[in-house]
Amino acid sequence: MAPIVAVDLGATRTRVAVFAENMTVRARVSFPTPDVEDGVELAERIARQAARLLGGSRPAAVGVGSVGPLDIRRGAVVNPPNVRARYIPLRDVLSEALGAPVYVVNDCVAAVYGEYVAGAGRGRRNVVYLTISSGIGAGAVVDGNLLLGKDGNAHEVGHVVVAYHLPVRCGCGGIGHWEALASGRNMWKLVRVLALSWPGPETELYRAALRGPVGPETVFKLWRGGDEFAAYVVEELARVNAAGLASVVNVYDPEVIIVGGSVALSSPELIERSARLASMYVTNRMPEVVMTRFGDDAVLVGAAWLARRPPENLLRVQGA
Repeated sequence: MAPIVAVDLGATRTRVAVFAENMTVRARVSFPTPDVEDGVELAERIARQAARLLGGSRPAAVGVGSVGPLDIRRGAVVNPPNVRARYIPLRDVLSEALGAPVYVVNDCVAAVYGEYVAGAGRGRRNVVYLTISSGIGAGAVVDGNLLLGKDGNAHEVGHVVVAYHLPVRCGCGGIGHWEALASGRNMWKLVRVLALSWPGPETELYRAALRGPVGPETVFKLWRGGDEFAAYVVEELARVNAAGLASVVNVYDPEVIIVGGSVALSSPELIERSARLASMYVTNRMPEVVMTRFGDDAVLVGAAWLARRPPENLLRVQGA
């Protein structure tokens, strides 16, 4: 059988891989997402990388997990907040360049499909994949159906309101969103707000927070080093994540929530604490909460499975 091409189009990095018939990676490449205004050019650069990896062979299909928002019927990215190109016609460009059907979904939708078919969600019919990374997002399978939404943007859980009383503005403009407080890109805002009302000693993290933005790596490093203010911040992060997790449980009623993304993968103990606290906020029965088995490759693996075994609702939307 011909190989499969999988693409993970992120805001900062793009990864392309060729999967063999047994769904092992035959070749792969990672590169900075092209910082160009022309979306056609961006898609063409991805196509050239895929063609180079294929070495002249023609793929059976191409799967793409991409940043959004999407126009899923066109297989295109429309007005992404963290990519300069305003319209990226992934499906049209890749299908023409590679001569194969192309399936384009949100990155977390790709990830949850991979987990459902071959990962920690295998054998379950109700699965959520949650990423806590530079942003926060999710994908869901409910009763064995991959949820897409009218435009392919059904899972913007990062914009669930978890702290309406905190004056922290999300990149989308809203107040108190989960992503505004606990994502890698925005965590410094929560750290700053907490520092302004911190009654304890002037620790290293406290002083750093007053000087300017502090990244997640610094927060977790100082927390593990015994910084008292960092411990306070991480406890608040756990409560914010618990509120978000509870919202996911109450909305989707999953059997398992599978967590990935750079922030989560770097601090699994935070996720464990968040899951324990979430039980205080749920209405539905609390599901199992586990880390992804695929690590940083969750989107890439999911995109490959979408190409190998596309679900019927995606075939109806994007054709065979």
